[in-house]
Amino acid sequence: MARDHYASLFGAAFSAYMERPRLSRAIGRLFWGIDMRPFYESMTAIEEVAEGGTIVDCPCGAGPAFRALSPDAHIRYLAADLSPSMLRRARRNARTRGLASVELIEADAAHIPAADGSADLFLSYNGLHCFDDPAAALTEAGRVLRRSGRLVGCCFVRGTGDLRARLLLRPHSGDFGPIGTEPEVREWLRAAGFRVSSAQLSGPMLFFDATNNSSRAV
Repeated sequence: MARDHYASLFGAAFSAYMERPRLSRAIGRLFWGIDMRPFYESMTAIEEVAEGGTIVDCPCGAGPAFRALSPDAHIRYLAADLSPSMLRRARRNARTRGLASVELIEADAAHIPAADGSADLFLSYNGLHCFDDPAAALTEAGRVLRRSGRLVGCCFVRGTGDLRARLLLRPHSGDFGPIGTEPEVREWLRAAGFRVSSAQLSGPMLFFDATNNSSRAV
């Protein structure tokens, strides 16, 4: 089994500060030069999913997006991650928030146990820069989403010219995968059948919102 990089003090700290928007914004600005407000603002997409709908959150991490999910929501919320330690934290988070609708599963982003065209919203927060094959993960998101389903997420990108990013973002080091440039991420999205509605770069972080237009979509 691959090493769980988040079964560490770093993983616990990361999970803790992502649960606290003010602290997360301060750390994002100080260490990365990132404005984290779009991250939390984008979670309003969860509230827009109609009753009976399905949300896939992969990688879900410790569940920072759970904050936008009402305990009374009649939706299916599938939260997937490859890190057992993150799933344990997400389970505690969901329990604390009284979110009985959250289903937690250990799964690879390129192999999600959900039917074709079954999801209305796919959340991809802080994942693409970690994956060995980010293009395959986006193709899988396109498979899972219905036609016109929405993909919302963010990821680190290379090539922004930021000195801190050049020093800290090291492809294929630690938990990082290849780490694409912004043009590469846009091409991965296009190739997976997505139409980008908006893309905002803040420091080395790209926040994106896209619609599934794949011919394969149900």
